[in-house]
Amino acid sequence: MDIYVSSLPFKLKEAGLKALFETYGEVESVKIIIDKITRQSKGFGFVTMPNEEEAKAAIAGLHGSELEGRILIVSESQQKFQSSVKDSKSKKTSSAYFKGIGKSYRKK
Repeated sequence: MDIYVSSLPFKLKEAGLKALFETYGEVESVKIIIDKITRQSKGFGFVTMPNEEEAKAAIAGLHGSELEGRILIVSESQQKFQSSVKDSKSKKTSSAYFKGIGKSYRKK
């Protein structure tokens, strides 16, 4: 099961996050998301646990808990809807691509 973890301390490393989740069971992988420009943690990441019961126990046990002064938000990861600019340009109306731009500036 893929788990989303946010409100992570910015200095927390992947090994620390893995150790935190290993108290609930086997951890397959851990990924803390890093900003491409600053190379600093964005404060959230993902943990994969192969056993669903252990993953649910980790979510229940860690959600709302405090780590280095920050309250963790832990939940089951949701699939991200992916849409590319190429797809939106191929449609006859591309209003989703120009969301937030006044009607007079939209492509015709």
